Amino acid sequence: MSTTDTTTAAPPLAFPSGAVVILDANASRDDWHAARKTGLGGSDIPAICGLNPYTSPLEIWMKKTGRPVPRRDNPVLDEAAEMGHELEPVVARRFTKNTGLPALQNPGTLRRPDLPHAIVNLDRYTVEDGMHGIVELKTRSSYALNDWLDDVPVDTQVQVQWQLAVTGWTFGYAACLIGGQRTIVHRLDRDEQMIADLYAIADEFWGWVTSDTPPPVDGSVATGQLLDRIHANPTETDVVADALEVDKWIAIRRTAKEQEAAAQIAITDADNHLKSMAGNATDVYVRGELAYTWRPRKGQVSWKKAALELDPDLDPEPYRGPATRVLNIKENA
Repeated sequence: MSTTDTTTAAPPLAFPSGAVVILDANASRDDWHAARKTGLGGSDIPAICGLNPYTSPLEIWMKKTGRPVPRRDNPVLDEAAEMGHELEPVVARRFTKNTGLPALQNPGTLRRPDLPHAIVNLDRYTVEDGMHGIVELKTRSSYALNDWLDDVPVDTQVQVQWQLAVTGWTFGYAACLIGGQRTIVHRLDRDEQMIADLYAIADEFWGWVTSDTPPPVDGSVATGQLLDRIHANPTETDVVADALEVDKWIAIRRTAKEQEAAAQIAITDADNHLKSMAGNATDVYVRGELAYTWRPRKGQVSWKKAALELDPDLDPEPYRGPATRVLNIKENA
C-alpha cells in the first residue's frame, strides 16, 4: 500500500490521458528494468533530446534494443546517483515544508495505451486545489545554484513536461536540493507546444528502436565517451570506409579547427585591448557601471615540491608560482 509524506488526504488518482499503472511501485528491480525497456521514460527523454551530458541517444537506443552498454568507470558519478536516491525523501520533505503541499508516493510505472512507448515513473505527486500534479525531485552540487535560481534547467523542464504528457495533468513542481543546504522549488504549467515537440521526437526515436536502426551519431560529449568505451579494445587492423563520408567529416573537422583557432585569436586580441585599457587599475567602469575587472590573484603553491622537503613548518612562498591577474567580463557589459 502506498504511503504519503504528509497526512493530507488525497482524492483518488485519475489520469486524464487515460494512463494506466502497468507495474506496482513496489515491484522488483528486475521487473522495473524490464518495464523500462518497453518505452521511453522521463529520464530517457532529455537524453534523446541531447540534454544529458552523461547519457547519449545512442546509449538509450542500445538499452532499449537489449544491447549491452559498457559501464562507465566513474565512482564520483556513481556515488552522486546513489546519494540522489537516498536524499529523495529529504527533498520531498523540504518540498512539503516550502510549499505546504503533500509529496505523495510514486503510484508505479505509468503507460499511455494510445502511445505505448510513453511511460513514466514519478518521484512523487501532489494535490493542489483538488488537482493532481507532478513533483520531480533533484539533488545537485553547489555549482548548479545559478542554473536553478531563476528557472528550471531545460533538461528538467523536458522531463516534467513528458510526465505531464503521460499523466494528462496540467502542472508540476521541480524541487532541487542544492549542495545539501538549499532547496529551490519551481512550479511548471503544462506546455502543449513542448509536449507536441516531445511526442514527435519520441515517435521518431522509438521508430529507430522498433526497426533496430541506430540513431544518427551526434556531436555530444556523451556519445564520444560511449564510443570510446564500446571500441576500447579493437579487434581489427583495417577497415575500408566510404570515401565521400570520410572526406566530408575530415573537411568539417578541419574547418571547425580553423574557426576555433581564429576565435581564440580574436578572444586574445580583445583581452589584450581590455588589459591595455585597464593598465594599473583593477576595475574598469563604463557609463557609471562596472564593465570588467582585471584583479590580482596569487600564484598557486606547488605543494608537491614543498612536500619533498618534509618540513611541516616550511614557508610556502618560495614554492608559489608567479602572481597573475584575472580578467573577468561582467555578464551585462
